[in-house]
Amino acid sequence: MGSDGRDGLTNLHIRNVRRDELEKLVPLYLEAYRGLEEYAEHGPDDTLDYLEWLYATCPEGFYVAELDGEIVGFIACNPRWRGPNDAPTCEIHEIVVSPRWRGRGIGRRLMERAFALGEKRRCPTATLWVGVGNKRAREWYEKLGFEVVGSWGRWLRMRRALPAREPVKSAHDD
Repeated sequence: MGSDGRDGLTNLHIRNVRRDELEKLVPLYLEAYRGLEEYAEHGPDDTLDYLEWLYATCPEGFYVAELDGEIVGFIACNPRWRGPNDAPTCEIHEIVVSPRWRGRGIGRRLMERAFALGEKRRCPTATLWVGVGNKRAREWYEKLGFEVVGSWGRWLRMRRALPAREPVKSAHDD
């Protein structure tokens, strides 16, 4: 469901993260990866380093989801990433939703924001890596239209097409 309120998230606000908020995301990240530690950064210091790298790589693609002022999830994507054969893609590096808030559409709304940025930057695809043993995430990505297109060790590569955006014509194009 969209942002029309039918999903019960009328107070959900998605916005770009500020650099000074990255430290606040560390406990959320570690909580979300409980039970999946083999796919996560290890400990608060490594997690903060990772989040700082994500921010430095593409601040425009790093969003937080706030519900009544509380950050309940985040996504970090980069629409300037390059895939195989140097093809542009919108790489979804990380998506995290607090376990207390899962199943309510927050992850979908974050993904929609990433897809929109990818479309705006004219990426033909969105791509991500997911842990082989992270069945719940893999099935959720499949519901969003991702397909497994490769693997590397304990990781699966997934991809989905993004709609092509027509170039905006200006008055000077005639």
